[in-house]
Amino acid sequence: MKEINTYMNLLNKTNIIRVPVNISINKTEGKEIIEISLIYNNVEYIGVGSEWLWEDAFTDLQRKLPKDVKLLCCMTCRYGNMCPFGNEPRELYCTKKRNVSNKNQLAELFNEDKINQDNKVYCDYYCDDYEEQDISNYTYNDYLYYLNRREEK
Repeated sequence: MKEINTYMNLLNKTNIIRVPVNISINKTEGKEIIEISLIYNNVEYIGVGSEWLWEDAFTDLQRKLPKDVKLLCCMTCRYGNMCPFGNEPRELYCTKKRNVSNKNQLAELFNEDKINQDNKVYCDYYCDDYEEQDISNYTYNDYLYYLNRREEK
């Protein structure tokens, strides 16, 4: 088992709250299970997933939080993109100040070295340039897909 202790920001209506977060990675029957846990208003919330890049665990956590509370982090930000050539768990690349409307444009930015290790961020990181993902802006990560898919069920 691997554990990562970090912090994440939550938005409760208009207040940004920084909370401690525990991320644990367990191997069960050859499969990794990711658990992201935090305490908000004296209640523990745990998001569970098994996808290599953790989008499903973040989505599960978001779905369990109260409706008026949102995760504010690179995984939920419109600028938090996966690398089209492959990622490590917890790894995203920030594309703020760049117009990316499809995977090919993103790949070009990597090929031209306009996005590189200097743009690497952790999925639980937050900055002042945060913008929530939505369907009108392209983001190369599956967080919003998982969130919408689970809401349809």
